[in-house]
Amino acid sequence: MITEGGNVFQDQSVGPIPLGYIQPTLEKYYEELSRLFPQHSSLFQTFEPLGSVGKKAKSGDIDLAVDVSDLFPDKKVTDEALQSWNLNPDDWKATYQRFVKRARTATPEQVELRAFLYELAKYIGENSTLIISDLKKVRPGNMFTLFPQHNEAGEQQDIGVQMDWMLGNKNWLTFSYFSDFPSETQPMLKGLHRTQLVLSMFGAKNYSFNHVEGVFDKSTGQKVAHSPSEALQLLQKIYGAPISREDLLNFNSLYDWIEANTSEQEKANIYDMYLRILDSTNGNKEINPTTGASERCGYIPQELESYWLQNWQRLGLKGRYLCKTINNDLRNAIMQGNQP
Repeated sequence: MITEGGNVFQDQSVGPIPLGYIQPTLEKYYEELSRLFPQHSSLFQTFEPLGSVGKKAKSGDIDLAVDVSDLFPDKKVTDEALQSWNLNPDDWKATYQRFVKRARTATPEQVELRAFLYELAKYIGENSTLIISDLKKVRPGNMFTLFPQHNEAGEQQDIGVQMDWMLGNKNWLTFSYFSDFPSETQPMLKGLHRTQLVLSMFGAKNYSFNHVEGVFDKSTGQKVAHSPSEALQLLQKIYGAPISREDLLNFNSLYDWIEANTSEQEKANIYDMYLRILDSTNGNKEINPTTGASERCGYIPQELESYWLQNWQRLGLKGRYLCKTINNDLRNAIMQGNQP
């Protein structure tokens, strides 16, 4: 499943950022990072916003693709590299050993990266009055920060925006986190609806889609696709039909491809997995019609409402995240089905 930060700064003044504020806020963010880490000032200009950032009127947060090979060209965390980030190698080693003891499935490289991000977040928190970092949420591929929003004139605002570092292969990250412009007919559709459908297509054929690293064969654990082109080639192989990057542009284009190019059994396998994933996903927001408060919820695309209604009991769907202002037939089915 796609893992994103959500709002990890619950006690801070943080909110969606208007479209016009994104670029000036990024410029000020990179400026502050350059002050903290002058040896890497050029690197920050290579960070690339992911998902729907810059494609809609407001963005909940800003996810930034960071290429690990740019951070560590030798693919190894070295004392020299740590010192270039103003980090103490001994502190990093102590953190690494602490994480190793708790690591169950993470590789040594993943633990090294997590220890680096932890020390980096700690340094930022101790040396910046503008950037707030979250130590508890640091993962091998993620670091979460909070930064003040800036308007078009570069003026600092009283509200912040969450800025999340997503580390990996930038070419893969921009593919796996891609989000098209909002749908005019289904404004609740998000990039996650497209990407979770991609994940389900691989999952239905016994492959796992990792949004940071690539595609893995579940039976062997081996990585079988390292790039977007390799992922497309694999999809073409396992489904026996040509597929292009344009077909993976959004949920609608991918759904149309599935309907036109897969068997009935393949469709069922894909949609079963997809609906189970969405049943535990609350990636949308709506205004509660009763309380007027903003709440997170989960949206089921209208193309799959009929399939959901026909199969929700067989699939064991709970519907606890279904949006209250939409998917009403689905909510009613759950309520009626649970009545004695």
